[in-house]
Amino acid sequence: MSEKKPSLTQDASSALEAFESRAVRRTWHGGQWWFAVVDVIAALTDSPNPEGYLKDLRRRDPELAKGWGQIATPLRMTTPGGTQALNCATVEGVLRVIQSIPSPKAEPFKRWLAQVGYERIQESDTRSTLDALSEAQRRLMLRDELSLHNKHLAAAAKSAGVETPADYAVFQDHGYKGLYGGLGAKDIHARKGLKKSQKILDHMGSTELAANRTHLEVGRKVRQTIQELGGTMPEELPSPDKSIKQLERDHPRLGANKQESGRD
Repeated sequence: MSEKKPSLTQDASSALEAFESRAVRRTWHGGQWWFAVVDVIAALTDSPNPEGYLKDLRRRDPELAKGWGQIATPLRMTTPGGTQALNCATVEGVLRVIQSIPSPKAEPFKRWLAQVGYERIQESDTRSTLDALSEAQRRLMLRDELSLHNKHLAAAAKSAGVETPADYAVFQDHGYKGLYGGLGAKDIHARKGLKKSQKILDHMGSTELAANRTHLEVGRKVRQTIQELGGTMPEELPSPDKSIKQLERDHPRLGANKQESGRD
């Protein structure tokens, strides 16, 4: 069956997320996220040949094959062989593909997709929400967001070859150095005067936590912007009197609503 392929899109900006340690490439285009279909197939089926699985899937499902031109669009993404065009689908398109795949991972993947598929769209709503919260509430909310982000980041890093805890610590340390003007995690820990068992993210105010939602290159840009605006650099921000754990004890209802993201 011949299909009219959409023209190759040039203006997509790439990002990487992970589902159960499986890297799923996505790109922002036309005001929404698009996901690499082969990565979705690999995450749902654990197939060693997701491209072949997708071809078989389209042969088995005539309706999927018939509407493929509306579901998938070729967008440029990073691959081991360099930047290439990959078939990508929006959240709605991915959900259509999932309907044709008998996988026990389908429901967890849908929940994951609902979370990562609308992140940038919801940013303005998140800012409005933060403005309406107290400092303690903002810290609890941002700390949980960071914990979940770091969990996904660790999974993506592992998929990219960052295998050992020591390697990941070096990888994560570069993110701190970009934001804190060369200071690594140990430097920040010492600067805050924390004990060995205390975690630096638990001893950040909401402003510092918000800045830490970025990583190396973005961190440098955030730092430059703070400097240009005459603001206080992250390493100069005071540590709050209470840690996140203390806030959770003081605000049990907020602590009970936190995401199941683990602590980093």
